[in-house]
Amino acid sequence: MSASSKKSGSLKELRRLVPYVRRYPKLVGWGLVSITLSNVCSTAIPHVVGQTIDALKISAAASADIAWLIAQILLLTIGSGFFMFATRRTIILMSRFIEEDLRNDFVAAIKDQSQRFFHYRSTGSLLAHFSNDIGAVREFIGPAIMYTANTITTFAFALAWMTSINVPLTFAILIPVPLVATLTYRLGKRIHEAYKRTQEQYEHITTHAQETASGIRVVRAYERGEHEAGRFDALSIDYYRKSMTLARVQSLMMPSMTVLFNLSYVIVISVGGYYVMQNMMSVGDLTQFFIYLNQLLWPIAAIGWVTSMIQRGAASMARLGAVIEAPCDVSDPATPTDVEIIGTVEFDNVSLSYNDDVHVLQGISLVVPKGSSLGIVGAVGSGKSSLIGLLPRLYDVSHGAVRIDGVDVREMSLLTLRSSIAVVPQESFLFSETIFENIRFGRPTASDEEVVAAAHIAQLDADVRSFPEGYDTIVGERGVTLSGGQKQRTSLARAIASNPTILILDDSLSAIDAATEDRILHGLNEVMNGRTTFLISHRISTVKRCDNIIVLQDGQIIEKGSHKELLNLGGIYAEMYERQQLEQQLTI
Repeated sequence: MSASSKKSGSLKELRRLVPYVRRYPKLVGWGLVSITLSNVCSTAIPHVVGQTIDALKISAAASADIAWLIAQILLLTIGSGFFMFATRRTIILMSRFIEEDLRNDFVAAIKDQSQRFFHYRSTGSLLAHFSNDIGAVREFIGPAIMYTANTITTFAFALAWMTSINVPLTFAILIPVPLVATLTYRLGKRIHEAYKRTQEQYEHITTHAQETASGIRVVRAYERGEHEAGRFDALSIDYYRKSMTLARVQSLMMPSMTVLFNLSYVIVISVGGYYVMQNMMSVGDLTQFFIYLNQLLWPIAAIGWVTSMIQRGAASMARLGAVIEAPCDVSDPATPTDVEIIGTVEFDNVSLSYNDDVHVLQGISLVVPKGSSLGIVGAVGSGKSSLIGLLPRLYDVSHGAVRIDGVDVREMSLLTLRSSIAVVPQESFLFSETIFENIRFGRPTASDEEVVAAAHIAQLDADVRSFPEGYDTIVGERGVTLSGGQKQRTSLARAIASNPTILILDDSLSAIDAATEDRILHGLNEVMNGRTTFLISHRISTVKRCDNIIVLQDGQIIEKGSHKELLNLGGIYAEMYERQQLEQQLTI
């Protein structure tokens, strides 16, 4: 990639921030005004100092005049400090607001994405974006913009004062400026690439740490603690090396600027001293030049620092933009159909593929009447979970249509659709809240009595009452304090408490023994009454009571009928039933 294309790429990434900055025109405007006034005051100080020095050399100078000059210096210093404070209260405040906006947009982008989006992005990488990248962008928007404006205005006003004193000397001290620009450009490119590599490595560390912490039980069960610690050490060492490479490149900026800046001191001493000796300049004028050079020291040094932040901000914004601007294949229609969901579900020649080569579902046609139940069985990878994932639009069909009450689900608002459907997944996810709050998650307005009733149906109530804190028990991260069966029953109670029109149980009783499962299914009879229910299970005992049952294989329906009809068919379903009956007899 050429240098010009890299530069244009960085500008393109930073242009993504323009809409955010436009939200706060007053803060930007007052910030720029404040920093301008601050530098008007600060660059006027050396001129007054020069006048004071020249006045002190004149024996006839009135003490009142000198006192007034000193008072001007004091007032200008106070003014410069006040307006710099105002700058920080505007531009830095704006950067914090934009940081909040970025975080909100980032979360909104993730929230609205389909399951496909998360197939290619780990939790650790998203956390790295949310923590490091947004912070880097905020640093660019606030300090970088502020110091860029400060550098420009300081240079402009200082050069104006300096040229009013001595034009040849002013141009002489600008000789190092092209060298500064060249150095900044070259080091800036290296900083950009080094920072990009560092952030990518940080993403790997975050992902590994998150996965290890989430799977700590498995790590300990297989005695893989030392192995995982070794992997973390290796990732950390690589991150350290890349961070040190970045630090070495960044560390070249300030010393290089200082060396080039000191060339200007040599020029001032040489050329300015000559002018003073030839009475072409006064000592006060020469003093002004030295003070102006000191004032320009930080802006020149800031060029390198700002360049570093700009490159970091561009790299981070590119990573954030890939998430925030990622196309969402599941979204609300422009004009959603206003419908009250009753529960008749139709799959009309449905096909689903995650990419062009792999078809998960093919030609599924099926009608599930309102209030009826459908059992779904099949081998692992047959497409069971993908099929029911089409109902709440976790995915959208690649071909065909899924309709509820005759309306394509893609024409409904996601809020209407998903608030009418409750899904109990096989891998239950619980939040680090109380059992009460976890069950209420689907319907926060549910009363305590409704929560307890749902827990009773899910055969969870007795277990909860045995806990010292009862329903106020904190379940820990991902429900770590509960057993697998208790987590599944809590997830089931959550779905029941949400009072859905369509209930989906995705192999959600797999961690429960047969006796408890039978009690749960018996309790669900009342819940399922009048509700359209989908039961996915590898146990025939779970689905045999359903009104209709389908058998999936390689994403296609190969058998369909009631429990009795499928047994009489003597196909895959019958073989599964006989095998499970034999296994049950052997365990007695």
